[in-house]
Amino acid sequence: MYNGTFIRKMTRMQNVQRWDEYAPHYHDNAASHSFRVAVFSLIAAYYEEQKGRPVNLLDVLGKALFHDMNEVQTGPIMHRTKKEPTLKEHIERMERTASLGLVDLLSQSLRPDFYRFLVEAEDDSFEGRIVDGIDSFDAMLFVRREVAHGSPHFVAKLEEMKAALCDHPLESVRWLYEQVEQETDVATFIENVMRMDSVRRWKGRFNTIDDNDAIHGFRAAALGMFSGLLEQKKYNVDVDVDELVARLLCHDLVEGVTGDVLGPVKHSTAETGQAFEAYERAESEALLSLLPDYMQPAFRRYMADSKDDTYEGKLVDMMDKLDALIKMNMERKMNGAEYEVIYREQLRKVQLRYENPSMIFFLAYILHDLDYVTS
Repeated sequence: MYNGTFIRKMTRMQNVQRWDEYAPHYHDNAASHSFRVAVFSLIAAYYEEQKGRPVNLLDVLGKALFHDMNEVQTGPIMHRTKKEPTLKEHIERMERTASLGLVDLLSQSLRPDFYRFLVEAEDDSFEGRIVDGIDSFDAMLFVRREVAHGSPHFVAKLEEMKAALCDHPLESVRWLYEQVEQETDVATFIENVMRMDSVRRWKGRFNTIDDNDAIHGFRAAALGMFSGLLEQKKYNVDVDVDELVARLLCHDLVEGVTGDVLGPVKHSTAETGQAFEAYERAESEALLSLLPDYMQPAFRRYMADSKDDTYEGKLVDMMDKLDALIKMNMERKMNGAEYEVIYREQLRKVQLRYENPSMIFFLAYILHDLDYVTS
């Protein structure tokens, strides 16, 4: 098993660039895209359930997060090229082989779930069709934003995408498209999600590796999916994995409004920490009010109460810190003067604070493989 290699490849999704051929104003990558697809698929799942159509949330989130992970092996391939009749079969076979290879890196206990997430990501299941539809919806949002910023390369593409979404067979996808076109409150919430790739992290430090809230949200949620299923399947821990992953996806959405304030600033004193907590909760409630009433209780857990005293809430805090450790570890190899000391401090904090099975597994196996390439 090469679980550490799987995690290392997962972190490389931010290096898989999208839309480069069109010279976009905004840069996009597979990690940021997968983050947005997962958040929008979560919203679509709640819409479908409200209409009486049950959805497996774990499968929707897993398929959304990992549907493009094979691109760390194949590289990005243009949609037009994928649909070329003379190439379609070859590309599909190559992508399937890449996905199977990624699944084979994992422990036996994790392979059945991740087979569905990677190999069967956009299959004919209801969850697969939701992810496929939201994949197109997110592409339309990106293209729409480019057109709004005056890019001439996306105009024809936008009209083509709008026509497809307007007549999409899934009601939730059509509903989301209508919200955007009608500029409703839900559209304002969607715009906040789109802003996450503009919220830069680690400000004030010299960085060799770009990081923003969308990339962080993807890595933390993907790491949470891996760790939650590991605890559930391998160590028989009672953990609600889809609750954990949804919280990790949404825990920083408020920063689209507030920005990413440095931790030492937010927690410089107890009073300052309480003031920031109250401010962020108020802004979270304002964002929540943009969603339909029936979605708000769940998204309140995912956003305002993401790090509560439940086991899932504690795992959110743990994954948040583990992702910071992964970022520091990547930086210190090329940027030791800036990150070596804080990496050691962060490593000591997580070693002393957490005793969860997934944390012990991470420190014993994953971290070693992130330091030393094993395959």
